Amino acid sequence: PPPPPPDSGVITNGGFETNLSSWRFYTNGSGNATAEAPGYAGSSKAALIALNAIGTNVQLFQSGLQLEPNTTYELTFAAYSSTGHNLRVSVNKHTSPYTNYGLNRAIVDLTTGWQLFTVSFTTKNFVSLVSDGRIYFWFASDASPGDWYFLDQIGLAKSE
Repeated sequence: PPPPPPDSGVITNGGFETNLSSWRFYTNGSGNATAEAPGYAGSSKAALIALNAIGTNVQLFQSGLQLEPNTTYELTFAAYSSTGHNLRVSVNKHTSPYTNYGLNRAIVDLTTGWQLFTVSFTTKNFVSLVSDGRIYFWFASDASPGDWYFLDQIGLAKSE
């Protein structure tokens, strides 16, 4: 199939309007992810990650991302947490050895209210187009039991 138009971005369902389709939540602790209203800036839904017990691996992710080598991308999203605890975000190869593709657990300084974030990075560690990219929002390093995290309007596109 032809490539998508350049402004459509790499992420599918970044606004969670079709609930958690295209996204997966994983924890080896205890918690869950749902799509709840209201979302950011009038959108009807956002992802809610509710954490009961923090494991060593807690993440919301989307895999199958198509990325170009040595290319600058801009990740945009809205987020907050119930306590203001931070999260981290990465872009890696989806399967072992989970090669970093240019964004490695960048710390996002959350507050207790919605904010928009933009993170730019340049892809690395591959030489031709890949379709095994995985973006993940990582909670294990910063969260506490009982924290709620909200994410919405997630986009990933090549920088202009």
